[in-house]
Amino acid sequence: MSGTFVLARRHVWHHRGRSLVLIACLTVTCSLPLGLRYFTRHFETQLTARARTTPLVIGAAGSRFDLALHALYFRGQPPRETTMRELDRITDSGFAEAMPLLVRFKAEGSPIVGTTTAYLKFRQLRIASGKPWTRYGDCLLGANVARRLQLGAGDRLTSEPENVFDVDGSFPLKMRITGVLAETNSPDDDAVFVEIYTAWIIAGIGHGHAPSRRVTGTGRRSDAKTTAGEIAPAHDASLIEYTEITDENARSFHFHGTQDQFPLTAIIAAPHDEESETLLLGRYLADDDPSQVLRPVEVISELMEFVLQIRRFFELTLAAMMIVTAALLILFVILTVQLRQREFATMFRLGGSRFLIVRLVGTELLILFSVSGLLTLLMLVGFATLVSRLSFVG
Repeated sequence: MSGTFVLARRHVWHHRGRSLVLIACLTVTCSLPLGLRYFTRHFETQLTARARTTPLVIGAAGSRFDLALHALYFRGQPPRETTMRELDRITDSGFAEAMPLLVRFKAEGSPIVGTTTAYLKFRQLRIASGKPWTRYGDCLLGANVARRLQLGAGDRLTSEPENVFDVDGSFPLKMRITGVLAETNSPDDDAVFVEIYTAWIIAGIGHGHAPSRRVTGTGRRSDAKTTAGEIAPAHDASLIEYTEITDENARSFHFHGTQDQFPLTAIIAAPHDEESETLLLGRYLADDDPSQVLRPVEVISELMEFVLQIRRFFELTLAAMMIVTAALLILFVILTVQLRQREFATMFRLGGSRFLIVRLVGTELLILFSVSGLLTLLMLVGFATLVSRLSFVG
């Protein structure tokens, strides 16, 4: 057998161009379906893990998928906004702990999540460095945001205006970074967390008074007081570019309107027990209710059905490709045997048997399959390592 292996190995090496093409075809044919299956399973695990730890999500009636993706992963916008009145409705019921979310704005491309400390405890978010919020305008950075922007406690981060042409709407806020959250491998790593009141200030509901410069009738500038977040008069030569909350002006910030009308984009509810969850769900059965409640795990599972259907389509395509590859391999063996008739005839004259020829061709195929299998294994290990570092929901 050793002599047969030496002959097979030398033949494979002598025709290395043809051998490499065959090895590449076998490797791709084997690695693609396995890699696709691993990828979709990893995607499904990441997508459903957060949904399983979130009992209920409440928001304005509309698309269930939009609301779930927004509340869980801070992606997109819900159908409509809800209000603090809905949160009070949940809290007053006594069935669950309600955590508000206002996710409308961004800072350096990362979503700003307006919430409360109850959310941080619910998600088990721990401060790796720095300290929690102490006043309006403070923020906590997710681990990935801090790493990407190279920022930490004591630095400043400015929110982005929702619409640069909406002068009466949101206003950029220069926030003080008080801490950086520990990495959790979740969408929280890619978010900036502020207290809900800070989010309302960014939305223009809250205002504070900051000094600005004003042009007098003589053309000279004089100190004046203007409301931060409001557009300056037409004769003001220096418009305020952002609002910054400091220890000196923090107490001057106030809110307009009643708090039960303040906007929220979603509410996360954690029922105290199974009975409380059932009773809370029963309060949203009316068809004319402007709000909706959903179990995220059910919505995400339904969403994954679409992904699995796409995977089945690709698997059918790959199965057809494997059949074609197998047919080409058989054709390759037949043509190889025909092309090597003179070589095999010489072996017969030297005393070789038909079994020797079969064993020789089989050993050559075994070498090719072994090399292809090893490359497939290496590709899958590398692919798995790469995919495990990716976050599909961050």
